[in-house]
Amino acid sequence: MAEVKSALEIAMERAAALGAGEDDSKRQAQEKGQALARQCLEGDLSAADMAAQLAGMAPDSIASAARALLEALGEDRQGALPALEAMCSQGATREAYEALALAQAQREKARRELDSELAQGMVADLAAKGISGNAVRPNPLAHPDYDSRCGAALAGAEAELKAASAQVLRSLI
Repeated sequence: MAEVKSALEIAMERAAALGAGEDDSKRQAQEKGQALARQCLEGDLSAADMAAQLAGMAPDSIASAARALLEALGEDRQGALPALEAMCSQGATREAYEALALAQAQREKARRELDSELAQGMVADLAAKGISGNAVRPNPLAHPDYDSRCGAALAGAEAELKAASAQVLRSLI
């Protein structure tokens, strides 16, 4: 025998169906933002074109693209900083981007200083063993303590970069 539904049950089913549609459109907007960021990072789309396409999209798309670019920046991928600059063109977003760029520059400087220090130490160790000359090219990444020393040297810069990234994300949404 057929089940009789109350008006409330029918309304609840329709509301659930509408809610699922909203979740689906939100997911699609996030995927579009991530796809644009990925295309920009791969060089298939210029930073300005990406920013122009994002300008007319939903906030979920913009936030998703910004998250993808900030993640790529944390991985030191080329193109992430210019793409973020294109997205942060005015007002508070511009100030947040400038803080992010400064934090990224400080992180890169700390890494260069660490690499230089380790390379000099490796050259000195090799010279003590009688190995020297133009062919000696130390590789700081091969240093046994590189990971631990890098983590210690970059801890402050990473914290600043994380805070600046959060500020950029807040200003874009």
